[in-house]
Amino acid sequence: MNLKDNFLNLDTWLRLLLIVLFFLARAVLLWVVNLIVAAQFLFVLVTGRKADNLDQVSIMLASYLVQIVDYQTFASDTAPWPLSDFPDDSRAPEPSSFIDGDDLND
Repeated sequence: MNLKDNFLNLDTWLRLLLIVLFFLARAVLLWVVNLIVAAQFLFVLVTGRKADNLDQVSIMLASYLVQIVDYQTFASDTAPWPLSDFPDDSRAPEPSSFIDGDDLND
């Protein structure tokens, strides 16, 4: 393809539109991640353990953010959810060894 064909390719312009829309979605999701970080910290501070439901949500959001960034950087041609399936990340949350307090006193 020549330069003119590249500039007139509607698929490329559609992708740019989607990149911008997912940029906005990513910005909102990062605020949500920050809220989860704060909530998880407060939960650990009060109870001494992690909130399992926040772990699962953070894993799902991380997978979705990777899906968005992969599309935006052309690492993937599959548009993120809701234009495709939501990423299925069945990772189990990792146990936290610092929560027992032993590492905090060293």
